[in-house]
Amino acid sequence: MMMVSNKIFLLLLQFFTLLYLFANTFASTEEATALLKWKSTFKNQNNSLLASWKPSSDACSGRYGVICFNGRLNRMNINNSRFIGTLHDFPFSSLPFLEYFKLSMNNFYGTIPPEIGNLTNLICLDLHANQISGKIPSQIGLLVKLQILHIFDNHLNGPIPEEIGYLRSLTKLSLGENFLNGSILASLGNLYNLSFLYLYLNELSGPIPSELGNLKNLNYLELSNNHLTGLIPSEFGNLTNLSDLGLSNNQLSGPIPSSIGNLRNLYTLFLDDNNLIEKNNLKGKILQCLGNIYGLWYVMMSHNNLRGELPSSICNLTSLQVLDLGRNNLMGAIPQCFGNMSGHLEVLYMQHNNLSGTLPTTFSIGIINVLLHVYRDFHYLQSNC
Repeated sequence: MMMVSNKIFLLLLQFFTLLYLFANTFASTEEATALLKWKSTFKNQNNSLLASWKPSSDACSGRYGVICFNGRLNRMNINNSRFIGTLHDFPFSSLPFLEYFKLSMNNFYGTIPPEIGNLTNLICLDLHANQISGKIPSQIGLLVKLQILHIFDNHLNGPIPEEIGYLRSLTKLSLGENFLNGSILASLGNLYNLSFLYLYLNELSGPIPSELGNLKNLNYLELSNNHLTGLIPSEFGNLTNLSDLGLSNNQLSGPIPSSIGNLRNLYTLFLDDNNLIEKNNLKGKILQCLGNIYGLWYVMMSHNNLRGELPSSICNLTSLQVLDLGRNNLMGAIPQCFGNMSGHLEVLYMQHNNLSGTLPTTFSIGIINVLLHVYRDFHYLQSNC
């Protein structure tokens, strides 16, 4: 009886093994056929990198940029390959096990099809630096396993879809350098795993939602070059892991919250080209708080309406390389302790204020003036990184 049971078990094992192999072979053939159909729509068929995409029953047989796992297409990485085409004929429904979809730095154009929502196992979607246009489809909210979403440097327009706020696994969200409009979603404050949030160089408007202060794991927050209005939320003081904060070139107003002084891990602070004010004397307030953020490298606060005196505590910033306070309403004497910063401070911009006195003799005025001309280019690169 035992021998009969063992034989039945072995027969069943062989049957299911063969069934599995047959299913995988059939699926791989379907994937291979689907990829070739997509390839046939490319505008530059003579691209040498496409030579490996030949007719075959196996999608995993040495095709450029294709990686399989257990016989199924798992990763597609064709970044920077000079491909010209669209996503309209991409076989979304034929690749259910695709986890990494990376098409950046090519010449893909047209819209993102709603069928993108079929890739429910996707972990990384990187389409940056293409010519993709139209709106971000709401179906992107179906990609609940998504951790990285890079669609920056394209021609996308319309609002950020509310469904992006459902992607609770996201760690990096980069939608900058597009033409997105509307407001910044308060629901982004529910993406507690975010470490990168890049929405710079768009046409976003309205206030910055205070809910972004919930993102305790955030390292990089870049909202520069939009049309944002209202106050800088005091809740930003909760972002104690933040290393870069960019709010430049908006229409923000009101006082800079003193809670910014809580951001002890901050390296760069870009608040220039807004309409920020200080209700009270600046001395002992905002710049005094910044004096406690010892790791700061770059502080950009020009083109605002800041008033008051420069506190000597700013000289505590022994890592500071660039200090831009130009075109404000600062007054009083330049602290002589600035002379202690000449060894590390490379750019000092305080023109168009009401400051008195002279710079300490340890500064080389010639060098500083040259660097002031370089600063404009430096700032542009920082805003577009």
